[in-house]
Amino acid sequence: MKVSLGKVLSSKRKAKRITQQELADFVGVSKTSVSKWENEQTYPDITLLPLLAAYFDVSIDALLNYEPELSKEEIQHIYLSIQKSFDTQSAEEVWEQLNSFIHRYYSCYPFILQMGMLLLNHYDLLPGENTQEKVDKYVGEALKLFIHIRVNTQDIKLINEATKMEAYCLLVLKRPDEVLDILGPYVPIHLPADDLIVGAFHLKGDPVKAEATSQSGIFQNLFILISSMTNYLQLLLKDPVKLDTTYQRELMIIETFNIEALNPAIALNFCLSAASVHALIGNKELLFNDLNRSLAILQKNKGSILFKPDDYFDRVQDWLDQQALGNQPPRNAHQVVESISSFILTHPSLDIYREEEEMKQIINQLTEIRERRS
Repeated sequence: MKVSLGKVLSSKRKAKRITQQELADFVGVSKTSVSKWENEQTYPDITLLPLLAAYFDVSIDALLNYEPELSKEEIQHIYLSIQKSFDTQSAEEVWEQLNSFIHRYYSCYPFILQMGMLLLNHYDLLPGENTQEKVDKYVGEALKLFIHIRVNTQDIKLINEATKMEAYCLLVLKRPDEVLDILGPYVPIHLPADDLIVGAFHLKGDPVKAEATSQSGIFQNLFILISSMTNYLQLLLKDPVKLDTTYQRELMIIETFNIEALNPAIALNFCLSAASVHALIGNKELLFNDLNRSLAILQKNKGSILFKPDDYFDRVQDWLDQQALGNQPPRNAHQVVESISSFILTHPSLDIYREEEEMKQIINQLTEIRERRS
């Protein structure tokens, strides 16, 4: 919500050809008060708004120049500015800033959705004594935001997104029965909208948009598949044959489609998830391969983790531009590097490998990467 009362008052007063003193006399305040209103140093008492609106023959909303919705660009700007604040401000200051934005734009549901996502993506960086306390507090806050959206918006797309994120929060908070109450016990049949949109553009005789839509569908579905397979790895600790098959197939997809360049963040997530699995089953060779691969991804992309088109996906930029964060990932590069560092340096599953010479070399490479970024 944006309010530009000062600009509107100044414009209306000049159009009516009256002085600040004349407007002040009519309303019953000082000339200084009117001047401060127009310069947006202060605002009129709320009881004066109907009088001012009637005087200029406009609605109160028009007087305030009230815009309840933020644009996609404004939402993206606020998200990224808060994300960046984690690198320059204290956790308490960022939490205060985030809360302020949430209260200010509480009825802008696309914005509230992104603030809920921001909480989920960065709760570990917010104030708290330990991880569990942070999960309980900030995932709980995100849950409230998603429920607020689901209950109040009329936008079906937003309702669907908020419902899924609500279920995700409940899962993180270890409330599985509520997840199943919301989503049901079976995966619903999915009719991809991209195929329908491609068909519509084809019928309209627009092959360029049809191809761009098809590419963006494949682009997105690839990332969904890789995320699903990464999560699946964690379920296969007691089935080494299927675990290795899943790992090799996912690796093949990543290499075939150049995922390490297209979406470095999701490739890094695969590497670290696979590393934790291989550490737990004692496969030292694959563990070190996974960790070295994660560092190679950072070096190859020069620390960037932006989504990027390539020669095959050469028509997806417009689609990326339409996304809430554009080609920006949910966490910035600095935060991703720190997450990888935390995993390699402190994760309990790696404790027994820390004296290995190859692990020491990996830690040295990681230190060099962090120093270059600082």
